[in-house]
Amino acid sequence: MTDDQKALAAELDRLSGDATRLAECVRRLGSASGAMDNLRDRLFLTVAEAAAVCDVTDQAIYNWIEHAARVRRPMAEKRANVWIIVTAQLLAYIEKHRGGLPARVEAENRLRKFWPKWSGPEELYPDEMKRAPG
Repeated sequence: MTDDQKALAAELDRLSGDATRLAECVRRLGSASGAMDNLRDRLFLTVAEAAAVCDVTDQAIYNWIEHAARVRRPMAEKRANVWIIVTAQLLAYIEKHRGGLPARVEAENRLRKFWPKWSGPEELYPDEMKRAPG
């Protein structure tokens, strides 16, 4: 198998994964739990998460958000002073403007590595709050 064939197969794998995630989003339309499901399914990232996935600084992500908007390919939306980044658009931006398919694959691999830690249930009270008073 040639390198071009391998690259094409990898791209088809990525596209089929994107299509599966999109189909799930369409199924959830109108569902009360849709937003939370979208967060759990890695459809959106914070700036700090995106920076970790891309192995860059938060400032680099802010710069990328601005550049993507300038080239009419926005990847994020600001809500209540918080940037919400669309994961698929961030990955597409990386592939087109920040190192090609190898850089995108690296970012996807880091996302798979970090996501279980990020998406796990957070305790309402830290350990020090659980101690009995006195």
